[in-house]
Amino acid sequence: MATIKIKYALMILIITIITIVSGYLLKSKPTPVALTFTAVNSISELKQALKIAAQQQRPVLLDVYAEWCSPCIALTQQTFPAANVIPQLNKFTRLKANVTANTSADIALMQYLEVIGFPSLLFWDTQGNPLPQIKVSGFINAETFSRYLQQPIIFPHPFSASQNNPQ
Repeated sequence: MATIKIKYALMILIITIITIVSGYLLKSKPTPVALTFTAVNSISELKQALKIAAQQQRPVLLDVYAEWCSPCIALTQQTFPAANVIPQLNKFTRLKANVTANTSADIALMQYLEVIGFPSLLFWDTQGNPLPQIKVSGFINAETFSRYLQQPIIFPHPFSASQNNPQ
């Protein structure tokens, strides 16, 4: 009878230790912050979002995707939530265009943006100017994307060379 009580007490002690250690480990891991993207469903919605971002002097990232697209899903699940990408993406106005339904508005938006594949990541600078030279088509891993987001063209210096050299 005494050995049963000892075994029971030992089992309770082990469960308690496991619970405490598990709680500590779960608390000590930083919880990734989910990034929010604003949906745009038409050219007019895109233009309005770009206008607001330019007024706020924020660069824009637009993710054009389809729900059936495996690289799009991987981008959303692996690249965007990466710890080294989140702080950089927080500097952007983030937009998403879901063109899965292939409606006339979806087709018009894709034609307007000249999107031919998924995912397509398009950028605008802080003044609302499109940056077609840095468009990303297809999957990009977090490390490469993090470096990509550091391009000076996205965040131009307040005084460009043309402003310093009056003609």
